[in-house]
Amino acid sequence: MAILKKDTLTINNSRIEEKWIWNNGNIIPYSIKNITNGKTLVTKASSLPFVLPNESFRRNEDFSVINKQRDSVNGIPSHLEVTIINRYTNIDVKQEYWIFPGIPAISQNIYWKYHIHNHQSKTTADSSEKNAENKPYSLHYGIKGKNWSMSVVQFRDQTDHHDNLIKEEEFIPYTAREHYTGNLLLANNLDDGMSFFILKEAPNANSQVNYPGYDYTVSNTAITIPCAGFEETSIAGNWIKGYTITTGIGNSKTGNLLSLRQYLQNSILYDPSRYEMIMSNTWGDRGQDGKISESFILKELKSAKKLGITHLQIDDGWQQGLSQNSASKAGSLWDAWTPDNWLPNKDRFPNGLNKVIQSAKENNIKLGLWFNPSSKNNYANWERDADILINLYKTDSIQYFKIDGVIIPNKEAEINFERFLKKVKEKTGGRVFFNLDLTAGIRGGYFMFRNAGNLFLENRYSDFGNYIPFHTLRNLWMLSKYFPPQMLQVEFLNKWRNENKYSPGNRFSPIHYRFEYLFAIAMMAQPLAWMETSNLPQEAFDCAPLIKQYKNVMADIHAGMIMPIGNCPDGISWTGFQSIKDNGGYLLIFRESGNRSKEVFNLYQTHGRKLAFEKVLGNTQTSICRFIDNGKIEITLPDKNSFVMYKYEVQ
Repeated sequence: MAILKKDTLTINNSRIEEKWIWNNGNIIPYSIKNITNGKTLVTKASSLPFVLPNESFRRNEDFSVINKQRDSVNGIPSHLEVTIINRYTNIDVKQEYWIFPGIPAISQNIYWKYHIHNHQSKTTADSSEKNAENKPYSLHYGIKGKNWSMSVVQFRDQTDHHDNLIKEEEFIPYTAREHYTGNLLLANNLDDGMSFFILKEAPNANSQVNYPGYDYTVSNTAITIPCAGFEETSIAGNWIKGYTITTGIGNSKTGNLLSLRQYLQNSILYDPSRYEMIMSNTWGDRGQDGKISESFILKELKSAKKLGITHLQIDDGWQQGLSQNSASKAGSLWDAWTPDNWLPNKDRFPNGLNKVIQSAKENNIKLGLWFNPSSKNNYANWERDADILINLYKTDSIQYFKIDGVIIPNKEAEINFERFLKKVKEKTGGRVFFNLDLTAGIRGGYFMFRNAGNLFLENRYSDFGNYIPFHTLRNLWMLSKYFPPQMLQVEFLNKWRNENKYSPGNRFSPIHYRFEYLFAIAMMAQPLAWMETSNLPQEAFDCAPLIKQYKNVMADIHAGMIMPIGNCPDGISWTGFQSIKDNGGYLLIFRESGNRSKEVFNLYQTHGRKLAFEKVLGNTQTSICRFIDNGKIEITLPDKNSFVMYKYEVQ
């Protein structure tokens, strides 16, 4: 609920309560309370929560509280929305606060609207400490209590160039104001255990619009978030939205991570009928579009069914206009396309997509297509591009689109790209699902378009020798501490290809792993068969029974909060994941190539409780799980590079 009483605005649910001093509408954060344990962080400070240099507060224009209903089309659950609109000298500022039932977090959205046409806002941040007090900022919290331990987490996309996707920086704040880079700040008080997080739901670091060079300024008395996501100029009369900033609380350092996960999973509508998939995409065998044709895809559909694939995506090459990534020398398109370019290629698909669609239905496989929206002139043709996908949905029942080639260099491009996604969703009743590619370009990162679909995480190719299975496991494991892995597509490849691309003594090359193990690496995410399934040897299909068993439990696994357990994968460790549900969950354990045959794991939310285990998948005949106590178990796996999955219940 939200209450404005005298000089205090209060927003709360059953988990969190935040208070602001009303200050005639120019609100000042006062406190954040963890309702579960009663601990309170007093945030009142001398500085205002929102500051633009050269702008003076004039008056409050509006205040409203609305119960927003579930938006199944755009994937947003029911929530409370509190809106405050204030007038400054040359600008109106709208602050929206969203709070979801039972979720220990409150989100803030800030919008600007200039009064004067093309008003020049002097808001570009100067990263020098000398000008720190004159910089514009969108959120400022005072913090009391000296003994804070904090960390900032930086996320990386552009995975064609990066294979270390998480960078953590731990620090003890002191009197000097210091700048930190990262979407996520985690704080834990060493005296009383008060824990909170601040999540900037923006692209990663330098992909942000009008990025000031850092995300947080922190001392032992305050946390300030500089303005980002706004252009320096704007046309009068238009609301321009910055990046969402979400503040949440936890019961402990670990509880802080679980609260973050609750927010990320429950602030969107995760519909299993759309999210759950084992998708195949032939591009992983580096044939590019050289083989893509009606006859080839018909063959792929048959082998995909045999393996257990649920979705088949035809990547770049199904369309009439050939891209610059085409195997054909005629390919040249990338940032500017016409509607005719997006008709089925006449030579490759002489019957259009009709035969392919019919075969997909017969094989009980859902069909997806690759699409590259035209980025020319900041996605000026976003409506036309949206209509192309809407038409493909209406005429050919295509519901899945991999969105690639995205470049978002400025606010206009960001707004138009988001309009493109939203129009497709709204005109198809939310039935179209996007696989948003994170492999290159300036894109939305992990947080900005979470409600649109899942994230296509990385391209890895044995042709280049850069598919190292434990690297894939490591990336997923590290991301899963902070981001729901079930919202990622993670690859497994044809291990029998390109053995000669790896040195003979490389113990981590794909050929040294069982095909089932490679699939298991992706099970806590949405598995992506990055290969031509029709090019697999017969022994690969021995994995089909495992995939069939996995399909029976995948939605149940992904319904939990999936967190990393064990050691960070390095090719020789014991590692794994825990899917946490009410009164139970799942454990996926990997023994890498080290020599120890058993390992002890600490589990989440099981301390002081007795557990019962049931083997579900993997090395179920030879593995042993022994419950110790206090949230600890011992797993035995006699074979190197093996895995096992258990379902557990809290008794």
